[in-house]
Amino acid sequence: MKPAPQSIESGKLDFFKVLNLGIAQIILWGGSYFLLSVLAKDIIAEMSWSYQQVYGCLSLALLVSGLLLPLVGRTIQQTDRNAVLLFSGLVMAMGLIIIGSSSNFLMFASGWVIIGTAMAMGLYDALFAAIGKRYSFNVAKSIVWITLVSSLAPSVSWLFTSYILDSFGWRNTCYIYAILLIITIFPIHMRVFKNKAGNKSILKDETLESSVELFRSKLYYLLSANFTLGAVITTTIIIHLIEILLHGKTEMSMVLIVISFLGPSQAMARVMELIIGKRTAIEMSFISTTIIFLGMVLIFASPILAIPGVIVFGIGNGMRSVLRGTLPLSVYGRDNYALIVGRLARMPLLAQATAPFLGGYLIQRFGMIFFLCVISFMAIVNIFLIALIKQAIEQYKLISIHE
Repeated sequence: MKPAPQSIESGKLDFFKVLNLGIAQIILWGGSYFLLSVLAKDIIAEMSWSYQQVYGCLSLALLVSGLLLPLVGRTIQQTDRNAVLLFSGLVMAMGLIIIGSSSNFLMFASGWVIIGTAMAMGLYDALFAAIGKRYSFNVAKSIVWITLVSSLAPSVSWLFTSYILDSFGWRNTCYIYAILLIITIFPIHMRVFKNKAGNKSILKDETLESSVELFRSKLYYLLSANFTLGAVITTTIIIHLIEILLHGKTEMSMVLIVISFLGPSQAMARVMELIIGKRTAIEMSFISTTIIFLGMVLIFASPILAIPGVIVFGIGNGMRSVLRGTLPLSVYGRDNYALIVGRLARMPLLAQATAPFLGGYLIQRFGMIFFLCVISFMAIVNIFLIALIKQAIEQYKLISIHE
């Protein structure tokens, strides 16, 4: 019997490894995507920069991440030594040190460019690619468990960062978080992704040729469109959720209660994934997309339905996060998984970078009702895309069998 490649673990990720990877994701998300939610007010007050300038840097980081992800996926696919994931925490720490030391906006923005690089290297898409390449058993369920742990990132990171901010100020908060990244991320990823075969390339010429064809296929474009629309819809709704609720005549005190259900409901989605795990990935995609739309309808319909609407929407969004890893894996398998995940993540991240500005423009230029109609139409289109993806998957698998 032919031995398995050295770059593939024969076993599965055990509980300790899954827990460690989930904790690493909480720290990485907290040092990037969720950081400004806590620090922005103090940064604006000290530096006298505008709200748009400060939050525009997060959009810049998302843009950089989206542009780099195909390269990250290719690098993970090509080499056995997982330097990308190993050094993501060190790179993010470097960005935070520059931000904490910034005396002008150019320096501040440069720090976010580096953080965007680290986001491409270490967040979900790079992690899913690395897991799919290294481990051969129960990969999809491992991804669900990791996202279950890391769904606590907003709550944990906001609480932790707020505590440091109150005691040490925003600049020292950046330095302290940088130290946390340096001492945790490298050893966690080193333990989970132990190098066993050096740094040799495992990507053959014929694999490269076949991957190019994959990126030109109807199925790839449909998946990319579905993931991109999902990213635009969920990002825009989450960012403008307070405005949407206030427009529906919900009192501000009640708004704060309503939005507090978002984080726990996203974690609940991971539990649902485990409970109904026998469903295929494409079935889960249909459920997720439909639930997101239903949650939006409840949120838009009435202030009385806002809490159940946010819970339903959060569950759908939580499922969507898991499907970013499990759907491509179920379709393409492990052979091209790192390349596919890296490519598929590009457009959604670019869309996330522009979604806040586009959403704000629609609200200011045409009003809240028009904005809600546009987002609802996009959600309906996304549901129909699932049917097209299902047909494309069946055709793709038939072609693969004949070949």
